[in-house]
Amino acid sequence: MNKVKSLHQQYKWFAPVIILLITSLIIIYLIGTKPVPPKQKTPEKEWLVATENVVFKTSTPQINLLGRVTNPFDSVLSAGIVADVSDVPVRDGMLVNAGDVLIRLDDQEILLTVKQRQADVAELNAQIVAEKNRYASDQLALKEEQQLLTIAENGVKRQATLQASKLVAQERYDAADSQRSQTALAVNARKLTLADHPSRLAQLKARLTRAETLLSDALLDAQRSRIKAPFDGVITSVTVSPGERVQIGQALVSLYDKHNMELHAQIPDRYVSQIRTALASGKTIRAESSRYGETHDLILQRLSGQIKAGSGGINGIFVPAETNLDFVLNNAIEITVNLPALDNSITLPLSAIYGSDRIYRVEEGRLQAINIKILGKELDPLGKADRAIVESKLLNIGDVIATTQLPNAISGLKVKARD
Repeated sequence: MNKVKSLHQQYKWFAPVIILLITSLIIIYLIGTKPVPPKQKTPEKEWLVATENVVFKTSTPQINLLGRVTNPFDSVLSAGIVADVSDVPVRDGMLVNAGDVLIRLDDQEILLTVKQRQADVAELNAQIVAEKNRYASDQLALKEEQQLLTIAENGVKRQATLQASKLVAQERYDAADSQRSQTALAVNARKLTLADHPSRLAQLKARLTRAETLLSDALLDAQRSRIKAPFDGVITSVTVSPGERVQIGQALVSLYDKHNMELHAQIPDRYVSQIRTALASGKTIRAESSRYGETHDLILQRLSGQIKAGSGGINGIFVPAETNLDFVLNNAIEITVNLPALDNSITLPLSAIYGSDRIYRVEEGRLQAINIKILGKELDPLGKADRAIVESKLLNIGDVIATTQLPNAISGLKVKARD
């Protein structure tokens, strides 16, 4: 009895295991014999895209630049004399004409110097006249003195003859000889005076030249007391006021020439070669500036002679096509440059461009990637419909190009052209 009970305790767990095993087999059987529903084929999605046909035409590339107004004649006028400021008739921003007085300096001291120099010149002119008169007088006197010398010499000869005949005293002979000697000395002195005339006249003329130079310098200083506009221009700053004492070289007023305005704008390196070639061949590169809601025509006159360190291009120098156009110095202005026209080129919306060198052609309802080269842009004045100018040997007239930007664009993607 005990043995049977022991066996029953050892194998009593078999029943649950057998039940669990049978249940598992039944579940597996039911799953395996479950009917499979038929699979439905999902149709491939078609992406709706806008398209545009390829057309070859002549296109004008354009680039937008930011220019700065400059002027080669931006002058700072300074004082040429030491004087007090007496009047300042101009202000910042005023328009002036060539020759207008901008600053008046007190000229009283200068005028005194001018009068002194004029007196020096007048005195030397009088001395020159006196020297010439003296020369003429000495020439006449020399003739008279030479005649007197001849008479004196004859008198000495007579006295010598008489003395030899014992008819006169020695004293009379000595007196005649003394008179001859004095007359000879006077003649020699007169000749010396006449010989020195050229040197004395040269000295006087040299002194006159020096005095005239000093007078010219004083007159120039008098002119410098009036600071005048060297050209038609615009005042940009006035740094002095009445009553101030200015020194030589001190800046007084600055202005720029309103007829020589230029715009400097940096042209990217990739366009420099094309522009340089066009300018060298005599082509005119035109541009437009946008300022205060107005558009004005510009002409690219030349390229700068230097490239600033660290810049990505070279400065183009534009001039207004209109002679009466007034710009404000240092003003920043947007410029649209029309580059030389390109023949047999293709233009596409910017939305058709993927990356920088790829578009998609639609072939039998699917996209096909095409590599292209971007030559430039045609710019919309409103900035909403800019177009890229491209070229590719793989494109033909009439090819259909997808112009809708798809985030998952890839060759073979199924698309449908929008009506």
